[in-house]
Formats: sequence, structure tokens, C-alpha cells
Amino acid sequence: MRKVAGILFHIIGGFFVYMVCLLAFINQPPLAKWGMVAGFSLPALFFLCLGLAMNRFQRWRRDVGVVLLSGSGLTFFIVFTFACLLMTEEFKQMMQPDSLDFFSAYASGALFMLGVAASGVILLKTEKKPVFVEPTG
Repeated sequence: MRKVAGILFHIIGGFFVYMVCLLAFINQPPLAKWGMVAGFSLPALFFLCLGLAMNRFQRWRRDVGVVLLSGSGLTFFIVFTFACLLMTEEFKQMMQPDSLDFFSAYASGALFMLGVAASGVILLKTEKKPVFVEPTG
């Protein structure tokens, strides 16, 4: 039951990581923007720590790396999908002219998302492999 709860907490934490990466794309004054990013980082950290506590912090680098990589990967695919939709005339006609002004900080959003993904990859690469001892007998 602990494993199921730990996985559930990791999924919820991954959702908040996705939201944090998505909020990095908003075009607001820096204090407001990074304040919102920090605000959504708190529940991500909370649920990630709950999931890690359920597994007694064993293989924490792997778990955190997977959550960070999954959250930033989902953000990448959603941004990519939206960019592809913007290439169609029908989709452009359905949208209001100024509806994308709020999410127009592409450089900071992409850099932040790449930083989160890189952190996940680094954690996965530095994970110590468990040592398996073959039974004799």
C-alpha cells in the first residue's frame, strides 16, 4: 500500500512540476512571474517529499530524476503541440488576437524547462546502481 501511495504522490508532484515549467512561459514582471513559479514549486516539493518518504528515501535520485524529466517532458510536448496548432489557419481564426500575450516569454520558459530536464537527467545519471548478490546454493 505504501508503494501505491508513493507512486500517487510522485504523480501529483509531477503534475506540479509540469505547472511550474508551464508558468515559466508567462509574460509578467519578474517578481510576479518567479513568485508564481516559486509558489507552485512548494506543492511540487511537498508531494515529491511525501512520495520519497513512502519509499523511505531509497533511490531518491532515480525517483526525483524521473519526476523532473517527466514534468518537463510533458511541458515540452504540450508547448510543441500548441506550436503545431498555431501553424493552422483554422486554429488561428478561433483564437482572440491577444490571447497569447500572457504566455509569450519563450526564452525564459524554454531555458527553465531545459534546466529542469537537465537536473532530472543529472540525477538519473548519478544514481548508484543497486548491487545484486547472486544466491549460492
